[in-house]
Amino acid sequence: MVHSVRRLLPILLVPWLVDAKTLTAKIKTPINNTLEYGVATECKTCPYSLCTNKAYYDYGTTVTLLCWTVGTQIDNDTTWLETSDGCYVTQDDLMAYNGTYETDLSYCGEDSEEENLTFDTTVVQYDSECNICPDNLDCATVMYLSPDTEIIVTCWTDAGAAVIGDTTWLKTTDNCYVNEQGLRDPANKDILDNCGPIGFLQLNDTGSRKRESLPDRDPAPDLSSPPGTGIDLGSQYLVNLTVGEDYAYCYNCPNTTTCDVVTRYRFKQEVWMQCYYTAPVEVANETYWYETTDFCYVREVDFFQSLFDQYRFPDCSLFDQDTTTTSR
Repeated sequence: MVHSVRRLLPILLVPWLVDAKTLTAKIKTPINNTLEYGVATECKTCPYSLCTNKAYYDYGTTVTLLCWTVGTQIDNDTTWLETSDGCYVTQDDLMAYNGTYETDLSYCGEDSEEENLTFDTTVVQYDSECNICPDNLDCATVMYLSPDTEIIVTCWTDAGAAVIGDTTWLKTTDNCYVNEQGLRDPANKDILDNCGPIGFLQLNDTGSRKRESLPDRDPAPDLSSPPGTGIDLGSQYLVNLTVGEDYAYCYNCPNTTTCDVVTRYRFKQEVWMQCYYTAPVEVANETYWYETTDFCYVREVDFFQSLFDQYRFPDCSLFDQDTTTTSR
């Protein structure tokens, strides 16, 4: 019996010895590095662009890197690094390292390459901008979504800029955010994960395009005491404007001669606008039109305020073409 136990001891010790050897091989000294200046970085729960965020690092933050793994390709580089906060950043967001992470750090393991996402499908109701971060004023537009477009969303945040008082935005599989006011259905928070902390992000400088600038125009007439809307035109989208005539007629296309009246808005009624349209042929009082949430067009001159008071309000034509931009 004693001999049998002695013969079994080496066999029982082999798995323990292998595990100890593997564990020793995995543990390498962490490396400190600084996030590249001018680059704000999301630290993600998995090494893919669509993964939710666990942390958000501002410019110049020093992070401790524990191990490396493989994920979404960013600027021809698939290397992601796990930080001491238990989340992943791209090698591209770090200052140049005099070495090779794949050699100097341990591999994070096969589990680190899993892409853990939630999905839901929804449909665009109004012309909507899909932005690199959840704000229509400060964040660059990645793409323009027209009504009836079906999109897939992966997470939600209620920390975005308010649109008609609604701060909930959804991240799409195109890696941009759309406010739920522009969608048929609100965010299904029972299905989707929260996106986590989100900071101010910028488009990749290569191949990106900012929003179109508004055309130059003559100064608006001085209107005395227009009724207040309670809306800051410099920070909202969609935007409501107040009718300044007895009636503002809304046409099925932007032309009073060839188009039919769909509805009309009465004096001092507030009307929600989606975008502006510039008539190809200049006609008195019909140069600029606005598309309302009733999907018809009103003349600019029929309102107290102007959409041109709204910073970078979009041209309707942007929603009728492929206007996808390149993002990080």
